[in-house]
Amino acid sequence: MAEEKVVRICWNTNSWCSPSGPEGKSKNKDSYEEIVGYGHEEWLFDLNKVVEGYHYSFLQAANTGRNVHKDSDLKVYLYSINSETKTRWWIGSIDNLQIVPESESERIYQIYKEQGWLDEMIDQVGQVGASSEDLRKTDPKILFTVKFRPSDLCLEEPPKEFSADDDSISATYYNFQPYLGMPDLLIHAFNFVPGHNPGKNEGWRTYEDNRKKIDNLHNQIQNGIYLQLIKIYGNENVGTEQLTSNGTKIDIVAKDNNKGLIFYEIKTSSTVLGSIREAFAQLLEYSYYPDSNYATKLVIVSPNIVTEEVSIYMKNIRNKFGIPIYYQSFDMAKNQLEPELH
Repeated sequence: MAEEKVVRICWNTNSWCSPSGPEGKSKNKDSYEEIVGYGHEEWLFDLNKVVEGYHYSFLQAANTGRNVHKDSDLKVYLYSINSETKTRWWIGSIDNLQIVPESESERIYQIYKEQGWLDEMIDQVGQVGASSEDLRKTDPKILFTVKFRPSDLCLEEPPKEFSADDDSISATYYNFQPYLGMPDLLIHAFNFVPGHNPGKNEGWRTYEDNRKKIDNLHNQIQNGIYLQLIKIYGNENVGTEQLTSNGTKIDIVAKDNNKGLIFYEIKTSSTVLGSIREAFAQLLEYSYYPDSNYATKLVIVSPNIVTEEVSIYMKNIRNKFGIPIYYQSFDMAKNQLEPELH
């Protein structure tokens, strides 16, 4: 039976597929990530890079405990701490994690160089303003400390918050700790809250909040829709940034007392089809995951003018699958939704 351990990994807001910059990283002036601006664990789940059936990566716990666990298959549970907000996030687990010896790390390093993957990682470090020179100088013997098969990775989607007082975590060092059981994850139920809520819901902390960068165009559209909808449904029946049970947020929800809830998802893609692609799955998840049925109408919004083909497409989806999903253009000049749903 695999030995079970729990491990803290460095903070990241790109799902640990690439470096995400200094936000949330350790503020200890002597820590590696504070000195160079990134951590090697930030590629832990970059499954685009697989060699001989394994994804190779760096885990600080394995770097310090390489010899102790060199012949072990481990089941490792992962969590991270946002050092700015002090919030803790349960990430998931890896079965059959293997420690990579130095000689194998050197071999994989050469494969990464030949495939152009090392140059890609160096570019990613530079893009977030960290020290790409440091990665260039990293000893090939220590760049890869663990390997696992992608099928052995089981992640929370998205990561779930748990309390700093939870007894399941005995210490927060970056090494292998005994696994004492799952923490009590903070699960939020969908609960409609009226009002224009960006920045006000301090208790609604989600992993999505940590990485979501809302642009000015998105804000303008959201503000315009909110002001328009409260005239139709009343202040008490329209809310923005509504928390779902899965730790995500709906851009706008309107409560029609006669027809139920309407979910609006705003996209600023340069094309109408691009906006539909981005929003479609999100709206389905917001309303139906895992076995719910919250909304009676799902509306995709973007500033792109609808075409006849798109209007036919949306109608086709409703007719064939019975999904109450629509597209509605936002008129930037008038700062309001076009009247027609497609």
